[in-house]
Amino acid sequence: MSPSPTCQTPDPIGLIAEEHALQCELCDLLEAIADGLPHSFDKALAVIAVSILEGSVPRHMRLEEEALFPVLRDRVASDHPLHAALACLEEEHERDGAMLVELTDALKTAAQQDLVSNPDMLGYMLRGYFDSQRRHIAWEDRVVLPVARQVLTAGDLAGLQGWIMASDHPRCSQQSVVAIRSARSARSVCDRCPSAKPADNVLPFNAKS
Repeated sequence: MSPSPTCQTPDPIGLIAEEHALQCELCDLLEAIADGLPHSFDKALAVIAVSILEGSVPRHMRLEEEALFPVLRDRVASDHPLHAALACLEEEHERDGAMLVELTDALKTAAQQDLVSNPDMLGYMLRGYFDSQRRHIAWEDRVVLPVARQVLTAGDLAGLQGWIMASDHPRCSQQSVVAIRSARSARSVCDRCPSAKPADNVLPFNAKS
């Protein structure tokens, strides 16, 4: 894999915290849909929820499992309680991932038909998912992110930022979403950023990291 530009002021933990805040907003949206049942179904909210459930949520789990959690395991002692916490969170990712697929399918069907055939079941699925997500996010915010801020080195943070920029959902704290989405490569956006030290070769944003 060719190296991406090295950010001199990386803040991947801040980006993860921002994604957690957005996921909490998703939970509020799902709760609003559930509260309307069985008498009403907000199709517009369902369409928004589906787009998030199919996109940013799986990408966030991949970032944690493939990039954040491994480097955290390398930075703490073998007997550190964080190891057990990360294992538990990965199990929750697997469970919630299965719930996510079922919930997404149910919301898509209801939105396409503009009808909820079984509002009690959909309400149960919605509440089960957002209740679980709220606990999961709160646990990561209270336990994982504080440890990450304590133990990760500048090199670790730059590496995480590089992973994010080389992923299919690049983002950073120094550039606007519009600028990043309009760019064709990490070089084209990072060359304009005073916080980046470009490498000679850069993967396009849609390259597999």
